[in-house]
Amino acid sequence: MVCVAIIPARNEEETIADTLGSLFLQTRLPDKVIVVANNCTDNTANVARQSGAEVLVMNENKHMKAGALNYALDMVIPDLDEQDCILIMDADTLLSEDLVEQCIQVLNENEHAGAVGSIFTGRRVSSFLGYLQVMEYWRYKRQIHRNGNRAFVLSGTASVFRVGGLTAVKEGRNNGIIPYGGGGYYDVFGRTEDNEITLALLMLDFDCPSANTTSITDVMESPKQLYRQRERWYNGALVNLKAYGRSLPWYLRWVYWKQQFGLLFSLSFLFSWLSLMLASYLFLDGITVTALWFVPVIILSFERTLTVWQLGWKARIIAITVIPEQLYSIFLLLVYGLALKNFVIGHRGQWHTT
Repeated sequence: MVCVAIIPARNEEETIADTLGSLFLQTRLPDKVIVVANNCTDNTANVARQSGAEVLVMNENKHMKAGALNYALDMVIPDLDEQDCILIMDADTLLSEDLVEQCIQVLNENEHAGAVGSIFTGRRVSSFLGYLQVMEYWRYKRQIHRNGNRAFVLSGTASVFRVGGLTAVKEGRNNGIIPYGGGGYYDVFGRTEDNEITLALLMLDFDCPSANTTSITDVMESPKQLYRQRERWYNGALVNLKAYGRSLPWYLRWVYWKQQFGLLFSLSFLFSWLSLMLASYLFLDGITVTALWFVPVIILSFERTLTVWQLGWKARIIAITVIPEQLYSIFLLLVYGLALKNFVIGHRGQWHTT
């Protein structure tokens, strides 16, 4: 089985060398490594060449990451067999040394797998906001394991695709089986190309498992960056689900719409709770706090701490105090509310590199 690595990169001269370094330390080396210098205005292309990669330069690409990937895939796939594979990863990602080997092993063991995702974790960070994301990603890892190691979304940080799966997606777009998306491998119209291609593969009856291996990605160090990232994720997921509509099999509708209903319920509960607290303060002479109030807080504190215990003492302190993570969750719910509003009014928004 031939394995080709493709890395879309836009102005990543500071990280691309480390990314390629982690790729060249793999226990199963890719047979070819391609960096797509996508609308770069810095030295990304030269750094990538010096680090040992083949470089494709795209100076005019209006479709961002998806456009860069389609460009590279159109050049690479005609020379590959259906059972060969392609590692697609971000230019700011570091891989565990066995990632390629583990993903290929899962592909070989599951003939119905169209792609295998990695489990992403956050880099070491200095900001408090960044650390909250590291904790969030760590818990997401537990969710994947509890979901039978099936990927909710094939992580853009690093996933290995079977060539046959990718060609089936392109054919499915042009045959009208799945949303058109520009007719390439990746959807160029949406803002969440990784989420969309996961739905596409599942629609075509491919499996999308996760391998027990990790990719380390950046976290957002400022509220503005985090807002841009999550608004894109939330809004993009809604746009993708609308595009697929009733064509999604019932079990897929249940999985993905359940996530949306859960977020919507949480947002509604938040506003209801805040309204109740305000009404109690204004009309009932305040709120009486009893010992029973602390029972759910203690249970939540225990659960939050236990689920991040392996991350060390900083994570344990943040988790046991409860309030920081609750404020973080409220922030994300408010972002979801704005993303939902943008979806309802048809505001597409911009694709931001995150």
